[in-house]
Amino acid sequence: MGYQYGPVVVGVDGSPDSVGALRWAADEACRNCRELLAVHVLDPALQWDERDGDPGIAARAAEEAFRWRPGVCATGVTERGVPAEVLRQHTEESRLVVVGGHGTGRNTAQPLGSVADGLSAAAQCPVLVVHAAQRWADPSAVLPDGGPVVVGFDGSDSARRALRLAFEEAAARSRRIVVVQVWQHPQLWRPGEHHEGPEHRDQADDQADDQSGRQAEYQFQHHCRDLTADESAVHEALVAAAEPWHAKFPLVNMELRSEPGDPVEALTVASQWAMLMVLGTRCPTDAVQPPNPSVMQRVLRGMACPALIAHGTTAFARTPQTAGAR
Repeated sequence: MGYQYGPVVVGVDGSPDSVGALRWAADEACRNCRELLAVHVLDPALQWDERDGDPGIAARAAEEAFRWRPGVCATGVTERGVPAEVLRQHTEESRLVVVGGHGTGRNTAQPLGSVADGLSAAAQCPVLVVHAAQRWADPSAVLPDGGPVVVGFDGSDSARRALRLAFEEAAARSRRIVVVQVWQHPQLWRPGEHHEGPEHRDQADDQADDQSGRQAEYQFQHHCRDLTADESAVHEALVAAAEPWHAKFPLVNMELRSEPGDPVEALTVASQWAMLMVLGTRCPTDAVQPPNPSVMQRVLRGMACPALIAHGTTAFARTPQTAGAR
């Protein structure tokens, strides 16, 4: 019910990153006709008095959001506790929670702050992590209006949640969607791996007879395996998963990409030209678990664009034929 009717929640702490995240949150709330709730979390160990302290960070954030998007109903609240835990509690009744990649406790040695890292790992609703959000802290900065919505897919229930969310975002933004499935093969050659081949034949001939040379040539040809059949099978499964959502959102221009390689590297590169990337994350109740649950966390730490983490229930992963009302 929270996803259908809940507000858009954004964590604010007065830092440039939280101001940039606030702009993305206001844009999401306006587009989806939702209330915007700006939450400022105070450390319970600090002494604070409403009469002589500064409880206005959340209130000022709500005012800023209304100036950027006059149609948004924005409210600011101040709470006490651990920021990640307080915001995680809000995910139970929210459509979306938005956070910057870093806050006032910036640790440049880490690619993500503790709040973004914690919410990306566990939440009850989708979480938008805005990397380098200070780029949009200036009032004159313009939110990106080009580039596609990119979603990673691996056939798991978490990837199907991400696929649904990506189509909804692409439809709401009138953007193209690119569905990327990068699959690994045990005999796939990778740069840096050593396989005997023709470039080593001169040295081999100096050290061995013709028989050893022929053996090296055989090894080289053996590792250059034709993966066409594997790629076709993966692509067909990708089409079967994406087509029901494309039929539900026929105005969304869809592109499917399936290729062998390292999914972390491929999605990290895709984040350079994507407007938004949607990633699935593991849910303990999913019947089909991702083959490599660490992919999302590794991509999240190195990507360039904002990341939408598709938290949710197993029911959220159902195809349009059985999903029921959105």
